[in-house]
Amino acid sequence: METARRLYDRVDAWLRDRSRVPYAAILGTATGLGVLVVGMVLGSGLLVVQAVTMAVVVFGLECVFGVHQTDE
Repeated sequence: METARRLYDRVDAWLRDRSRVPYAAILGTATGLGVLVVGMVLGSGLLVVQAVTMAVVVFGLECVFGVHQTDE
């Protein structure tokens, strides 16, 4: 469990060092992939459209508002 925690901390630190647009792109991509995988497991229709839509929305919101970025 300690190894997973260290890996999480390293990835989190790496992501927080990114500027707003690259951070938003990574967050949008991860969200889109997550929606795609869950849709495949649940057998939902229009998977690619849903995944791309969610990725674009999350990317746009993060670029505009930067909710997950700290101002430190």
